[in-house]
Amino acid sequence: MNEQKADSGRGQTTSGYRYGWYTTAVLMVAYTFSFLDRQILNLMVGPIKADLGISDLQFAILTGGAFGIFYTIMGLPIGWLADRYPRKWIISGGIAAWSLMTVLCGLARTFPQLVLARIGVGVGEATLSPSAHSMLSDLFDKTRLPKAMSLYTIGIYIGAGIAMIVGGTVVGMIDRTPDIVLPVLGHMRSWHLVFIAVGLPGLLVALWVTTLREPERVLRHDETPESATQGFSLRRIWGFLADQPLMSVSLFLGAATFSVLSYTDNWFPELFIRSWGWGAQRTGLVIGSVSLVAGPLGMLAAGWWSSRMIERGQVDGCLRLTAYAAAAIAVPAVLMPLMPNPVLMAILVVPIKFFGGFTPVLIPAAIQMIAPVDLRAQLGAFFMFTVGIVGVSFGPILPAVLTDYVFKDEMALHFSLALTSAVVAPLAFLLLWVGMRQYRARLEALEAGTAI
Repeated sequence: MNEQKADSGRGQTTSGYRYGWYTTAVLMVAYTFSFLDRQILNLMVGPIKADLGISDLQFAILTGGAFGIFYTIMGLPIGWLADRYPRKWIISGGIAAWSLMTVLCGLARTFPQLVLARIGVGVGEATLSPSAHSMLSDLFDKTRLPKAMSLYTIGIYIGAGIAMIVGGTVVGMIDRTPDIVLPVLGHMRSWHLVFIAVGLPGLLVALWVTTLREPERVLRHDETPESATQGFSLRRIWGFLADQPLMSVSLFLGAATFSVLSYTDNWFPELFIRSWGWGAQRTGLVIGSVSLVAGPLGMLAAGWWSSRMIERGQVDGCLRLTAYAAAAIAVPAVLMPLMPNPVLMAILVVPIKFFGGFTPVLIPAAIQMIAPVDLRAQLGAFFMFTVGIVGVSFGPILPAVLTDYVFKDEMALHFSLALTSAVVAPLAFLLLWVGMRQYRARLEALEAGTAI
């Protein structure tokens, strides 16, 4: 494990901060490719369903279950590794793995083959955020950490936006040239080629990450080098969570519930296609453009606003702002699918993307502020675990279940999305708010040196 340094020495030089921001930018590029590889399916629902002969629920398994379950489960052991071994090598290996598995998605000819490849993508991507969150917490103090998290997580919407725009273009290609013959690979659909095209450049990003300097791990005043080398213990992780149960509910379950709303947007492109007969290319351009603008603006606003709150003494700013965002997103999330024309629907996607960007910025930052040094990546991984089980998995699946088994009509997708949001948004707000007092008390105890 790297040599630890005291918290008081963190990032005191301008050059240190500059390199910290450079590291953040590199990690943001990695996160962009992560979401590009993850989200590229969402505008190719029609062609993939037609070629593989699958239902809405089976497609949701590709975007949620097959990816999300393994993404979350593998995050826990990877988080333990990231708390003890050089994180840049863990991230680099993960990028190479998920990029190669994305290429394999382009070689899949059956639904089981595509499921297995998507599982591989999930396992590879599980390396990134727990390791990146831990690195950033060692590079920035608590007033700068939310801003750094906002820059890193911008990759979510850049990747998703590019996926929408590129995906729409590819679907347009499918209409014109449904079959392409390549040497060795033989006949391929255009959606096969898009997986190969977006997967291969990730190998270059993996090499880029290997050039980063591994940051020294920062100890708080209540920690010792010996405490940073304790072995893996689920009991200790559970003990930390159970010591402040309401805080844990807010940070993990509340944030995961909020993330359901972010992942229901996997169905937004198909909503425009089914409801208004838009072509995939037009849909991808509109949804992708909104993602590229509104999402990053929301993340930057979340990072700037929370940092200002913390500087002014509102130490619970990260959690508080996330709760506010859950309340603010409720109305547009419910109304958007029910709008009488596509223009109004597209306008309401803007606040959904804007406020949806608060959680992946603020909650990881909030967790890193209260996590012991030897649990930082593991608690970050537990956050990804809960988000994956609840958000990544159920976000795409809940509307699909309602469409297939409650309304029993794929043209009722708009009702399914509205009903999901009407239930999930108020629940997320309550779960985020319930632990506010315990979270604030934990931060104040850490400042006073009385935390245990």
